[in-house]
Amino acid sequence: MLHGRVGLRTALLFLLAAPAMAQGRADALLVVADDGALEAPAVHALRSVAVGELRKRGVNVLADRRAEGVRPVDDTLAALSDDLGAQRVFALRVGGRLGQKVPLSFEELAPGTLAPVYSASLTAGSLEECDVVTARLVDAVMTRTSAESTAQMRTVTASESKPFAKKPGERFWFIGLPVALYNGGRGTPFGFTLGYGYEAENFRLSASTGGYTRNSDGVAFLALEAAWIPFATEISPYFGGGLGYMGAGGEAGMGGLAEAGLEFFRLHGVRALAGVQLSIPFFETRPGPDHRVVYPAAFVRLAF
Repeated sequence: MLHGRVGLRTALLFLLAAPAMAQGRADALLVVADDGALEAPAVHALRSVAVGELRKRGVNVLADRRAEGVRPVDDTLAALSDDLGAQRVFALRVGGRLGQKVPLSFEELAPGTLAPVYSASLTAGSLEECDVVTARLVDAVMTRTSAESTAQMRTVTASESKPFAKKPGERFWFIGLPVALYNGGRGTPFGFTLGYGYEAENFRLSASTGGYTRNSDGVAFLALEAAWIPFATEISPYFGGGLGYMGAGGEAGMGGLAEAGLEFFRLHGVRALAGVQLSIPFFETRPGPDHRVVYPAAFVRLAF
């Protein structure tokens, strides 16, 4: 009797939870609404990329032979989505060929009515770029953002990067104007830094020299630096530090640098940085009214 009651309760709980489970699965129908006269294997590959990106985001794409091939957005597709019980409908469109370029679009449609919910479009510079562009379009539709905002250093298209001659890793000169954040209200702050380094997607290595002062109390350094850049997008925060030879407080010796800030225009050929830097002597500076162990400064920096 006890086992029977437990089994009955389990069955009731399952029946009550079934709608919620179905909603959580977010069963979806994905079709290719237009193949743009591309070869069938290429279109199949692009659909597979879209399916994979949707599944990464927890969307269960329904596998049904009727969804394969080219399915125009019409009453037949609406009937198919109803028959399959799809809770979400997505359509991938290939706009044909413009020389080497391939226009692509991805959109979400309302089940039943197939009214547009959200869409994103982008042009691949070649057939080889279509998989990257398809993945970005899915990301844009799922996050409700523009396709352009999904660009990263490894996914920026040829047409997007052409105005800036973008490369995954580049060498830069860095010119900076630091402003001392100590001795407030006393004297005029002055500073200048010059550096040269290499920057990739998520890190930067550089050598720099310079210094800054205020009210005749300043620091000068020659250092090797490294920075971590977490995002490969147009704007990213970064965190870095370095070691080198430093002069401060009338003494000289080894010292360290620590800094944090924001880097702008990462997809461009010229970039801008702004943040805060700490110069930390590893030696005792001369005692006096302005004796300090850390020299903080704000800065703006141009990389080109």
